[in-house]
Order: sequence, then structure tokens, then C-alpha cells
Amino acid sequence: MKRLLLFAALIAWSGMAGAVVYKWVDTTTGKVQYGDRPPDGVHAEVVELLGTHVTRSVAARASEAAPSARTAVRDQSAQDDATVKKTIDSDVEQTREKQCADAQAQYKKLIEGRRQYKLGADGERQYLTSEEIDAQRLNAKRDVDTICNSPT
Repeated sequence: MKRLLLFAALIAWSGMAGAVVYKWVDTTTGKVQYGDRPPDGVHAEVVELLGTHVTRSVAARASEAAPSARTAVRDQSAQDDATVKKTIDSDVEQTREKQCADAQAQYKKLIEGRRQYKLGADGERQYLTSEEIDAQRLNAKRDVDTICNSPT
């Protein structure tokens, strides 16, 4: 009985040792993926398994594919680049809007506030003089103008 179990284990292990496993980075999520066949157009590396010493790198199957497949991969790449650019532009716009709203809120606080203060080194309030408040208002107005009205 023990010999039969040992034989079955060795057969199963030899089947796994002969399998080829590829490793690649997913283009949509950026996470590392593993599988027996990498997707088209992705740079994949052969993973070194138990008892194997494979150090080769498998280029994308797109280079071996027909020219029409290469064109399709190139078009998909261009679409991915456009999508990434739109996402970045959207994120930049959202950040700019938040910075503008924060600058406007700070300016409004300085205009409407009666007594302005800053916290000292020991955590106590240090009230600002009229000149210091005016200087902060001027700086806040400059910030609003540069952040909210900048074209980039």
C-alpha cells in the first residue's frame, strides 16, 4: 500500500515538474499574474519550478503573430494610452478643483474672521496684528488667483 501511494505521489510530482508556468504583469491592474499561457502582447517570463533551471524570457506572442495581429495590439496599446491620459487628466482636474476650493475657503476665513491667530510653539494662540492679517489676506488672494485661474 505504501509503495502504491509513493508511486502515485511521484507520478503527480513529475507531471507538475514538467509544466511550464509563465509570469507577467497585468496591463489593466498592474498586478503580477501566473498561468500556463500568457495573454497576447504581454512580456512574460518562464517561472523556475522545482528541479528546473529555465532562465529564458518569452517575448510577447505578438512578435510571432501575423502583421494584422501586431496592428491590433498596437491599436489596443494606443487606446490604453488614451484611456490612461484621460484618467490622469481627470485626476489632475479633481485635485486642482480641491486646491481651488481650499484656497477660496482660506481666503474667505481671512476676510470674514474677526481675530486671526496662529498656534505658537507651545500650542498657545498668538493673535495676529492688523498688518500680519493684511499680509495673509494678500497671500491668500494671490493663491486663489494662481490656483483657480491657472490654465494648466
